[in-house]
Amino acid sequence: MASASRRLLMKSYSAWIEADEAFRAAQRNVTGFFPGSATHLAVQIGNRGSRVRALYNARQKALEKLQLARREALLEREARRDRARVNLLLIYTG
Repeated sequence: MASASRRLLMKSYSAWIEADEAFRAAQRNVTGFFPGSATHLAVQIGNRGSRVRALYNARQKALEKLQLARREALLEREARRDRARVNLLLIYTG
């Protein structure tokens, strides 16, 4: 069964994928309006209040949540690994 932090990580990843896809779709739509300005290094995020800027901000927020969820999942995994260790002392009197 998945832990709570792992479920949160998967949910955050799904949210980031959706936000990223929405932003990329908006970017493709923008390049239709300004076809000469599209280069592989240019990222058009729009002015404050624009739909593209709002999608960019939502994508950034989803990425930050994903990074926090990943960190939490890694910490939980490390704690679980530490708890699973068993020290066994064998004494041989021979």
